[in-house]
Amino acid sequence: MKPEPIHAQSDRAKETIQRWEELRQERTPFEADWNDIARLIRPQRGGFGLDSPTARTLIKPLSSEPVTAHGNFAAGIYAAITNPASRWGGLKTPDPDLNRWPPFADWLDRQAAKVMNSFSPSMSSFYPASYQAYADICAFGNAAGYDELDLAERRFIDVTISLAQVVVALDAHGRVIEILRKFHLTPRQAVREFKDRVPAKVRELAEKGSQDKHAWYHHVLPNDDFVPRSLGPRGKPWLSLYVCEVENTLVKVKGYDTMPFYFPRWDVDSGMTYGTGPGFVALASARANHLMDDAKIRAAQFAADPTKLAPDRNAIPLNGVFRPGSTIYGGVNVRGEPMVRNMEHSANIGLTMEEQRAKQEAIKDAFMYSVMSLTGRTGISDEENRVIEEAKLRNWAPHADRIMEEYAARKFSRRYDLLLRNGQIEPVPQGTPEGTVLQVHYQTAAAMALRASEAGAVRRYVADLLPVINVKPELADRLSADDYAEILHEMSPALPQRLLVSREQADADRQARAQQMQAMQAMQMAEQGGRVVRDVAGAAGQVQGGQGQ
Repeated sequence: MKPEPIHAQSDRAKETIQRWEELRQERTPFEADWNDIARLIRPQRGGFGLDSPTARTLIKPLSSEPVTAHGNFAAGIYAAITNPASRWGGLKTPDPDLNRWPPFADWLDRQAAKVMNSFSPSMSSFYPASYQAYADICAFGNAAGYDELDLAERRFIDVTISLAQVVVALDAHGRVIEILRKFHLTPRQAVREFKDRVPAKVRELAEKGSQDKHAWYHHVLPNDDFVPRSLGPRGKPWLSLYVCEVENTLVKVKGYDTMPFYFPRWDVDSGMTYGTGPGFVALASARANHLMDDAKIRAAQFAADPTKLAPDRNAIPLNGVFRPGSTIYGGVNVRGEPMVRNMEHSANIGLTMEEQRAKQEAIKDAFMYSVMSLTGRTGISDEENRVIEEAKLRNWAPHADRIMEEYAARKFSRRYDLLLRNGQIEPVPQGTPEGTVLQVHYQTAAAMALRASEAGAVRRYVADLLPVINVKPELADRLSADDYAEILHEMSPALPQRLLVSREQADADRQARAQQMQAMQAMQMAEQGGRVVRDVAGAAGQVQGGQGQ
């Protein structure tokens, strides 16, 4: 199918640019705080409220305490939600019996492994991008990401986008269903990205090597004209528009089967589009800590290099410099009275170390630093680790559910869909009911910790019973070995389903083993009986031989 030509002065392009301005109005009240959070807590981000995010000035904070606490918290979130060393996502159906059916359970494990492998560094940049997303959401309470399949390189593209480039809209249920990204490209970058689908003016500037940047827009929203099984963008549930500000040009119209943008949020109040995060909680203390450091530095500067008071310009040279060991002519009069003296200034500004330390502790508390910094420590018992984990979960686990729902679970689901559409998912086993619906089976940190705690309780219960069973063996009949094995398996989500065979298979194996034991016992009894007969016959022969003599 021949692609549609690009359209200059397009009404759709003008609507997209206007839509950016409309949606940005709802983001504007957050931008001042976001800029302060970027300035004091996450310096590499910012540019909110600027037409070009690259035009912002990077102001370095005076204290590293907020930056360190935020980085530690973001690393803890990364390790707990989508840690590459853990199996944080999987597949299942609403039917638990079907999930335990060995052929289907094995199929689920294999397909889940393929999806997890698609996130590996050899296939995508998901894990570095996800850490950036967690760092944004921990600071600003929001994060933005995008992914797609690059068929040419046979890799998945996973990127985290600066919040300065993104505005969103919600549906009636508070879900993000419309995302508009504004980004800037040089003419040469635009030609590389969109090939010949750029305005003539942009192509001309690219040939001249111009470094002037123009605004580009990527708008993804529900397709109101969606018709299933239709060709082109009309047959996709999500409509995608690429627009260039040069001559209001509509560059490309395409569609998606699933939303390619992600916008996870930390804590969202009812009726609000954008969320708030730990960075917002820490902002007040971070501002105060910054001002305290600034005051202490200026006080120290006054003490080290005080202001000089002189009667006139002739007392010292106009551009004179005071150096240790130097001579200042005219510094005293003929009576020996100093003509130049320091301005009286007290170095004590009334700020104590305890006051500033209290602000720094408040910043750490906002990022749960005292708990998160214990993660991965050696020399801690299992019980201490459990207490630390529970303390951590009480603070941030409720927000982890939203992050999983709006980010990690959607990532897993969309990745499965992309693999399926490109023929990488195997057919379901023969005998699987038609119309079987797959669900993403993901594990939040709260659920995993809760299950680990329950598994520990089961183990302790059985361990407590063992001394009594040694005295009263009949008590062992009260324990179900099958239930014990299934409970521990269910409470360990990282274990594959195929590790545990079904009860039917286990019963069949038990019966076969019992029959084998019975056969062996029968053979032993027969062999023992034969020996007895032979012994009796031998004894009888000896008796008869003795009588004959």
